[in-house]
Amino acid sequence: MNHPDASELLSAARETLMKEVFPSVPENLHYEIRMIASAMGIAAREAEQREAATQEEISLCSRLLPETVVVGTTSQDEARRALARAIRAGQFDQETQGSALHEALQQMVLSALRISNPRLANTSAGEA
Repeated sequence: MNHPDASELLSAARETLMKEVFPSVPENLHYEIRMIASAMGIAAREAEQREAATQEEISLCSRLLPETVVVGTTSQDEARRALARAIRAGQFDQETQGSALHEALQQMVLSALRISNPRLANTSAGEA
């Protein structure tokens, strides 16, 4: 693997933006600079964590739908479509299945939050 990788490059660029560029930018552009820095942070986390989050989601779907979703052969989009079909078909209407679905969906959301908003994910994980 090449170093620095995409995540490391984005992190370094974000740090430079905030430490070197931000202080010299007119105050009326501070919001825009913070927004750019935030997007760079999300992109860096996604580059670093996306594959693990995708595999976790496929694995959660596979536990809910073992006959339909197979880890290693089913894509994330296919797993999501299979889960949506099962929900629409009422497969999780029973309380025990509904509870398992709720837990899996909660884990999927927390995984996505760890990329898009880690502070919120940490707060939400404490409430779960």
